Amino acid sequence: MAACVQGSPLAWRTLIDEYSPLVRAITRTFRMANHDRDDVYQSTWANVFTHLADLQSPDRLTAWLATTTRRECLKQIKRSTRDIPIGDSTTLEVADHESEATVHQVFRRVAGEEVREAFRRLPERDQRLLGLLVSDNAPNYDSVSVQLGLPRGSIGPLRGRALVRLRGLLPDSSLIWVA
Repeated sequence: MAACVQGSPLAWRTLIDEYSPLVRAITRTFRMANHDRDDVYQSTWANVFTHLADLQSPDRLTAWLATTTRRECLKQIKRSTRDIPIGDSTTLEVADHESEATVHQVFRRVAGEEVREAFRRLPERDQRLLGLLVSDNAPNYDSVSVQLGLPRGSIGPLRGRALVRLRGLLPDSSLIWVA
């Protein structure tokens, strides 16, 4: 270890050759993809290179290396976990399943003449809001807020109430129920 700290390439090669099986074995227990295990292997040895001089007791090297490897595995798993955003990119709102069901029930109407007629009977603000939100290139809530002059936080609730009003204007036979 002292030779490693002093920068001896041969000492580093010996240390890595001796302890690589331990590092590899620990990474396999985390059942990560090969490329993730390789990243952990590399970051573990980078930590050893950076902090080996800080290790006060050389007989603790094996335990320290095992702990470092486990921590790097956990960091890699956290980095690899994919978060799938839903809804607007700036805030996550609790899904309103009743409102979502209403959206599907209303806008899945085939040849929606009844929907169009009910839509025309909505207040102008509801028509403008829903018209923007159901367009093929629907803008995000920030753009809708600017276009309609509404506070961003009120768009979701206003949308929900507009859909409830629209559903109330539709005869039950005009809806397609989505399972």
